Amino acid sequence: MKHVLTILLSIISTLNLLGQNIGALEISDDDVKPWLPKLELEYEGFYKFGESESESDLKLFFVDTVIVGQVMQGYWEEGTGIWKWTYKTLTNIEIDKKGNFKSDQHTGQFVTYTDSTGTYKGLKINNPWTEWLEDGRYEIGIRLKVLARLYQGDFPQVSTRHLTEDELSELDLETLQIMRNEVFARYGYSFKEGGKLEQYFNKQNWYRPQHADVTDFLTQVELDNIELIKKIESKK
Repeated sequence: MKHVLTILLSIISTLNLLGQNIGALEISDDDVKPWLPKLELEYEGFYKFGESESESDLKLFFVDTVIVGQVMQGYWEEGTGIWKWTYKTLTNIEIDKKGNFKSDQHTGQFVTYTDSTGTYKGLKINNPWTEWLEDGRYEIGIRLKVLARLYQGDFPQVSTRHLTEDELSELDLETLQIMRNEVFARYGYSFKEGGKLEQYFNKQNWYRPQHADVTDFLTQVELDNIELIKKIESKK
């Protein structure tokens, strides 16, 4: 297992370096071609942008007829030296038959990039969120992997699909409360000190309390499911 993890980390490190070079535009446009898969679902994945000191990932997946896109940006907090993550949800995402990407915040195109080491699938963003890039330059995020487990925790489905009243009605009140609050915990919400939720999530090895408010991080799918869970809770 340790050997497999070492290999995986090596691959990610190599691709991250490649993403840096793309982000700094140390590439030729001749090496960039449109990426047009047979199925739109093939665009799902994690896309690595930025550099080591300001790296970011775009998480892209489909829920029913909605395309969910969420940018995770990491940074070192001044004064504390703590590495933190913030999240930005892209809204009204559309992908056309030519592989063009459009949202309210950013536009781009799905592409492939070829160099001496191989051909990589990625997403070119015309107006990047990476702050160190000069105006007018695009950035390509390399697709690291197909989405497997999108979210940590026991109830990732709250973030990945629309839940139903029937399935939620089968759960007890305590489970519903944990399920709903796990969404906030994944984004690093700091629960009330000494409270039951803080005690519970402090036992989860993935939990990192970092933010006093994570409301703006949530996707519409998560917001919809949270409201539905609260509705079922009220009936319990």
